Amino acid sequence: GLSLGLMDGAGVNLGFGITDKLGARVGYGLIPSFLIKEYGIDLPAWGGNPAASTAVTAKLPGSGNLLVDFHPTGGSFRVTAGLFFSSSDFVKVYNTKALPDSYHQAGIAYWINETTTDNADRYRIKSDAKGIVSAAFKSGAVKPFIGVGFGSAVPKNRVGVAFDLGIEYTGGFDLQADAFNRKDELETLSLTAGGLKRTVKEIRTNKDDTSYDKYFDYVDKLRSLPVLPVARLSVFVKLF
Repeated sequence: GLSLGLMDGAGVNLGFGITDKLGARVGYGLIPSFLIKEYGIDLPAWGGNPAASTAVTAKLPGSGNLLVDFHPTGGSFRVTAGLFFSSSDFVKVYNTKALPDSYHQAGIAYWINETTTDNADRYRIKSDAKGIVSAAFKSGAVKPFIGVGFGSAVPKNRVGVAFDLGIEYTGGFDLQADAFNRKDELETLSLTAGGLKRTVKEIRTNKDDTSYDKYFDYVDKLRSLPVLPVARLSVFVKLF
């Protein structure tokens, strides 16, 4: 069958019956890249880095799923449990236009919070050799799912429609990036809203501009969000 869902995008699924009340599904879903926008960013000259313009976008990995459906009354209503599988990089954020070489040499200063004055808390996030800086929202690669729905993956007629609504457990998200400490040693940092606000403030021409701060607050909100909603509409064609 074919599906369209929140969180797992467009997908293909194969369902089969086990008993009159029990069935199973395996599938794979992916959010097409053309649906994900790019956002232009102008960086002023700062800390030895020249002014530059770039664009930022995101990449979401595909996800597989293994689900078991239980129809308690033998009808359309069902309870579903199972697992979603994906890369631990739930969302990867990166620039699509290369930054100047100086960003590979000097990097962008990142402070671990908004108020620290200790240079030991100052890191440098560098672009790679291709001028790309990236960070990723990390979560568990295996995510348990529970939900309810209507319809069957093995329709009684030739074509059937099914709907799922539930939640998958992620354990929360951690935004991580590789950065160099004061000893020029590479570490993996957990980026926070406070640290990102301070970092961006220091490279702004207008120090009073806080227009981006509201977006950084989502970093901490996602860290404390243990579950995500799942909604999916599927069309199944009976093969046998």
